[in-house]
Amino acid sequence: MLRTSLVTMLLFCFFFLLLSAASLYASDPAILEKSLVKAAVTCHIEKHMPWPKGKVRVIFPSDLNEIVLPSRNFKLEVKENRNDEYIGHKLYRVNVRHKDLDYKQIFVPVRIEVFREVALSAKPLRRGATVSAQDIAISEKWFSRLPQDLMADPQAIIGRRMLRSVNAQTPLTSSMIGDPVMFKKGKIVKIVCIHDALNISTLGVAEEEGIFGTTVKVRNISSNKVIHGRVIGNSIVKVDL
Repeated sequence: MLRTSLVTMLLFCFFFLLLSAASLYASDPAILEKSLVKAAVTCHIEKHMPWPKGKVRVIFPSDLNEIVLPSRNFKLEVKENRNDEYIGHKLYRVNVRHKDLDYKQIFVPVRIEVFREVALSAKPLRRGATVSAQDIAISEKWFSRLPQDLMADPQAIIGRRMLRSVNAQTPLTSSMIGDPVMFKKGKIVKIVCIHDALNISTLGVAEEEGIFGTTVKVRNISSNKVIHGRVIGNSIVKVDL
């Protein structure tokens, strides 16, 4: 009987020590690892970004401060930035929650870069130059700021003209590229008038430079009248009835 009571008491003490140790462990301070914060921010970005996975890299330009938590029982919540475009320099707020309560806020600066295919100038291109296939190169680059009018299709560039001069390896945008000049002022042009079965043509003199797709003034050589027409080709102006 005495032996049974002693065994019971020893078992009680053993379980009491286990419970005390577990309670002590749960209340022990814990260090919030920086890698967990970075992983939480990266996961948030990859979940909400409009870019394909594998085409984005998240860079943390500055180190994070060490944070001591009251216990290991915590979770991280990354707050959404309003109108976030998920590119460039950003600041994310991370809430550290302990026992379902907000314990601390961390502000994490990041730089988001996007990998995009882009057309580059293969060599320096001067203003007014007509772009050939040898003048451009298609490549992929990391961007922390993405121009809205970035170009990647060679067919949308070849044969057009530069609106300004650029250095080699410059990403080409639609604001740099214009329609080609089909003729200069004072040049002889063909004036055509096409309407149903009617097809008339005559010669004229350009009163101004003719850029493809624009409306210009031309002087009819036969009548000496100035008329307006749309540039549709090399030294060709179309007049509507």
